[in-house]
Amino acid sequence: MSNIPVNALPDLIRETIYDIAEHTQAPRALITSSVISALSLACQGLIKVKVNDSLEYNTSIFSLVIANSGERKTSVDRMVLAPFYQHDKAKLAQSDELKSGHGTRLMAWREREKGILSQIRKKTVQGQCTAALSDALVELQLEKPLLPKMNKLIYNNVTPEALQHAMYNHGSHVGLIADEGTNILDRKVMNEFSFTCSMWDGVPFSVERKTSPSFTIVNGRITLSVMVQKKPFDFYLRRQGEKARGSGFFARCLIVNIDEQLSTQGERYIDDRPKSSHYLTLFHKRINELLNEKDLQDDVSFEKVLSLTPAALYEWQEIYNLIESRIGPDEDYANMNDFASKLANNVARLSALLSYFTQGERLIEKEYVESAWLICEWYMNQAINLFGYEDGYYEALLLSWLHREYSRSDVRIKYNDIRRFGPNVLRKGKLLDKVISNLEKERVIEIDYLRHGARVVCRDRNFHDNIFHKNPVFKYY
Repeated sequence: MSNIPVNALPDLIRETIYDIAEHTQAPRALITSSVISALSLACQGLIKVKVNDSLEYNTSIFSLVIANSGERKTSVDRMVLAPFYQHDKAKLAQSDELKSGHGTRLMAWREREKGILSQIRKKTVQGQCTAALSDALVELQLEKPLLPKMNKLIYNNVTPEALQHAMYNHGSHVGLIADEGTNILDRKVMNEFSFTCSMWDGVPFSVERKTSPSFTIVNGRITLSVMVQKKPFDFYLRRQGEKARGSGFFARCLIVNIDEQLSTQGERYIDDRPKSSHYLTLFHKRINELLNEKDLQDDVSFEKVLSLTPAALYEWQEIYNLIESRIGPDEDYANMNDFASKLANNVARLSALLSYFTQGERLIEKEYVESAWLICEWYMNQAINLFGYEDGYYEALLLSWLHREYSRSDVRIKYNDIRRFGPNVLRKGKLLDKVISNLEKERVIEIDYLRHGARVVCRDRNFHDNIFHKNPVFKYY
């Protein structure tokens, strides 16, 4: 698969990716995912995107990068997200300073509380009225010193309970970030799909507890950015894959697998020439501006709502219709309707992020929708490579077509005729070769050769009785 279309991105974002690539020699797809996560983390809670009167989305992005050791995941993460780590470090120091004074104020408050309670007990024993003291106690409760909010943005090695508590008590828009995501995959936070999906959708999430007060996270926002190696991810798929996909969690993610075609390993040569950080510096400056804006406007109930220009709205609607047309049983997004159903939503979110980062609070122009679509479409193709070929879907589709063709004429079918006249989705790329190979292994078909070398597809012993017949798409033709 071709590399991610970085050139589709706005100038500063594109050049920042090039700067980071020059410094780290990491894959551009990996860098781009990290940069998109930075945009999401900086802007979520500041903006929403309104497509029309009935469609309004928050701008949080879920990113999942599968990349083995040596792809420079940590280097990229630290370089891209440096302003956020600096922000959290400063907030932690400020919180520690405030906590030292908080303890003293709390001790003084408790002494006042003890005094009032002592007077209430004394008057109660004497049978005297305690109404005034009770009112004073109520007023005192309103004056109880609260633990200062830390407003931390980045969490990684955290339980869902701890994250939910932090979002309720400190700040409701956070980032769940891990450049080595094995720890996150092993923790319950990546199994709490109702919680993470609710945060992506922007709906309230109620936390019911037996031993402590229950609470509801309102207007919660989570940017998810997980980079994980292939083996731990495959293990996670075996344990939680069916549940993760069934819940719609995977469908909400922009997923990329840094395979041998996208990896830069083997191409990283020592180069002593000076490397520019000009655009990365400008990128960090803009991120810091957004973080300062967030500190001044920390209540997500005051999110700015960005709308699309008429031309941008028309473009988004065309993209929506195109996605819908690709969901059919014999189309590009066949067997991926769950991912396709979230794709236009992600396009709207990303277009808003690109627009607000680049031009601030203005109507979203058509060019940002086009850029977002090219990027999201590329991620969609990545998702197809990872999840689209499960459950024998394409094998069943080809068998459906072969059964129809054999019923018309009891002859062998040329391989090239399948490529020309077979199911549309199998006519391009290497998918047909993979499907044919799988059917051969199951003794459903066999490949024969004519005298001039042309391949033909013949029925094998399991052609009329195999596991692929159980797939509903077998009845398509």
